[in-house]
Amino acid sequence: MTPNPGDARPELVVNDIAAVVATGRFDEALAWYGCIFGREPDLRPVAGVAEWQLTATAWLQLITDEARAGRTAVRFGVTDLADTRAALAGRGLIAAAEPRVIADLVAVLEITDPDGNEVSFVQELT
Repeated sequence: MTPNPGDARPELVVNDIAAVVATGRFDEALAWYGCIFGREPDLRPVAGVAEWQLTATAWLQLITDEARAGRTAVRFGVTDLADTRAALAGRGLIAAAEPRVIADLVAVLEITDPDGNEVSFVQELT
């Protein structure tokens, strides 16, 4: 279906969002993300699923899915990337990763989780 710019249908209202990260090594990934957030997940609704509530309307959901493991990318907006990098380094989650600046708009620190999923921390510079 091709979008029609003149379409008068009402706007889609979104109340919350969940970033879903697939893993083939659930226990290892659970510990890794727990280390990032500095806490256990808020929910463990069923076996092979863990959820962290990151803001009032944003969640990270870790799921067991070997077929999609390593094919996920997730981005976390942070206030101070230097502080975030120091915290991650202090937890042993990064070694030599250095932030990069994109178009003088954002600074980005990219790491990978145990499955190879891309995990980025982004600070707006404007």
